[in-house]
Amino acid sequence: MSRNMQDLLQEARADALVEAPPMRRGVDQVVAAGRMRQTRSRLLRIGAGAGTAVAVAAAIALPHAFGGTSAPPQAVGAPAATTAPAGPLTYPSGAFAYGITGYKTGPFTVSSAILVTPGYQESYVRRGDEMENMYDGTKEDRVVASVPGYSALLTVYRPGAFQPTRFNGAESVRVNGRPGLYAAGVHYQPGDTSPSKGALAWQYADGAWATVASVTPDGYSKAEFLQIASGLAGGAATTPTVPVKLGWTPPGYTLTSVGATDDYPNGGPYMVSSVRLIKTRPAYTGLTATVDASAAGSPTFRVGVFPVSFTDSTHQRPGLAAYCNSGNADLCYRMTRDGKYLIELYSSGGLSTAELRRVLDDATLADPGQPSTWFPVTQAVPGANG
Repeated sequence: MSRNMQDLLQEARADALVEAPPMRRGVDQVVAAGRMRQTRSRLLRIGAGAGTAVAVAAAIALPHAFGGTSAPPQAVGAPAATTAPAGPLTYPSGAFAYGITGYKTGPFTVSSAILVTPGYQESYVRRGDEMENMYDGTKEDRVVASVPGYSALLTVYRPGAFQPTRFNGAESVRVNGRPGLYAAGVHYQPGDTSPSKGALAWQYADGAWATVASVTPDGYSKAEFLQIASGLAGGAATTPTVPVKLGWTPPGYTLTSVGATDDYPNGGPYMVSSVRLIKTRPAYTGLTATVDASAAGSPTFRVGVFPVSFTDSTHQRPGLAAYCNSGNADLCYRMTRDGKYLIELYSSGGLSTAELRRVLDDATLADPGQPSTWFPVTQAVPGANG
């Protein structure tokens, strides 16, 4: 029997009650579970929206993650769209480099790149004033934190990395004069049977493909997908920066993705930064969809940075040494000295708590709230140069 979001909330609350006190899963692991179990079917709340017919708020309540905070809702920054005129996109040559310029087209806002792997980079697509709100799980349903939401993902693949075999039999279309394929029944990921479907694939250059796919049941029409695709803009290649510089990593691990979020369905716009390292990096060639490296079968760990509003009172340890979750030996934390951000390390297993703590304790932290202080990923993480 399928479960609704309330089942997920009850599970999160049960984690909180039996664990005394830290939850066994990180914030984004709970959200990822919700996305997978609920097939990205969010609780939708409709209200008046400035400049749009309605404003859609995605309700992902994590009671334990926000236990008892009385802070007002906080908006977490997201990569912004620019007003620069669109130009042809030339994919960067570096393994980890951004090349998507954010843009607006009609009611849609496409962010600058929020994730990059050796095979592709991704951006959020926001319709109107979509918001993703975090609720405290009480009967009052207080909003404790908010971020701009998204309902589709734009993926730009490195030339030669993508094969559009999932679009066999799709409708042929043109995007800026180039060939494309529209399929109302194709999902963001293969194997998904949810109502969150509909996708467009097109060649932004010879032998180079991009896709845009719905990740909520609301969906997008062919005309809307074409409008989004036609605005795809390129910019100068830029090196991602991160607020955590790793001074030590377990032998054999290398970077596989970096950005403002983790590989979907993990992470989300409430994150500040994410780097994922893996023992055996996926090939990122012959792709038919994006890669969730956490499910690739090779040992991996992710270092994520979250605003304190997305944690609970058990993590109020500003400036102290790293510590691990009492109920999950693969989940460890360190808080910034000012107490505003939490660094969370989540491992798939195979690493001791001593190793996980060493990764965090030996890391140098910039100010997550001041991107100008961040480190180029090529200097901060092993394997970032290729």
